[in-house]
Amino acid sequence: MPGKQLVNRTLAVEIGVSVIPVREAINRLSSEGLVEHVPGAGAYVRKTNRQDLNNIYVLRDALESCAAAEAAQYITEDQLEELEFILDLAKQTAKQIRDSSNGYSNKRQMDRWLDCEQQFHERLVEASRNPLLAKVVKENRAIAMVFAAQRYHPRILTAKIAQETCESKAELLQALRDHAPERARQLMSFQIQRGRKTVINFLNQQGHERS
Repeated sequence: MPGKQLVNRTLAVEIGVSVIPVREAINRLSSEGLVEHVPGAGAYVRKTNRQDLNNIYVLRDALESCAAAEAAQYITEDQLEELEFILDLAKQTAKQIRDSSNGYSNKRQMDRWLDCEQQFHERLVEASRNPLLAKVVKENRAIAMVFAAQRYHPRILTAKIAQETCESKAELLQALRDHAPERARQLMSFQIQRGRKTVINFLNQQGHERS
């Protein structure tokens, strides 16, 4: 969880390993920007601020829109079926949210939803058959960081947003099936920019409510 302190010995006991691999893992996460070392206090899970998220969305738009266009040319039937399966799982979660009394997700639904989101986008990048593009996405954790930042805010995911997202992904899948690169590029860019607006506006609103 963002802001949580990471204590080597405690984590080693919980995981059942020695302190050394835990220390190495924390150092690696620190080099990737996911853990912050505070002098005199220790290591903490880094909090992603709104500017960080905004920058990541800009990077995602550039990379994943390109990936979608490439995937429209090279995607296989097996990969399309896998994306369809992931979308079906997301639709099940969307239905659960729609049937709930409050109109937005709970923590468990949010986790399932974001797992599907991350898998969908990662599989799409793989389908682009562009190893350099995939390498940049992975090294910058452009997909994972955006979704990780949302896991503790389940109210972001409303029934309306879940439904619209599923419909957009269905359109994207059709563009991939039709081997329409430019349409796939535009749809992916639209989805990412809509997600960017939704998440940033929600976090801004949360900030105003706390002030």
